[in-house]
Amino acid sequence: MEQDNKIIAEFMGVDQVDIDYAFNEHGQLKYHLSWDWLMPVIHKCFDVANDNAMADIMHHLQIAEMGETYDAVVEFIREYNFLNEVEDNLQEAKN
Repeated sequence: MEQDNKIIAEFMGVDQVDIDYAFNEHGQLKYHLSWDWLMPVIHKCFDVANDNAMADIMHHLQIAEMGETYDAVVEFIREYNFLNEVEDNLQEAKN
């Protein structure tokens, strides 16, 4: 869970110093514990998502399952990061 929270923080643009501070001060980031922490992440996912990429997140939001929504957000971010990495590599190969 700690690593997943770091992935979310990086996706949200939080720098490593702030991530380390949150761990040192509070013992953890709280994306998995608080809708107040998770909802801004979901909004950003909507901002960057393609059409059907949000189906899993939307499903879990509708039934208000925090743990399942959190897992779906983490999976979305992992896929988003992977696709961006592939796209960057393709661009580099073209140049």
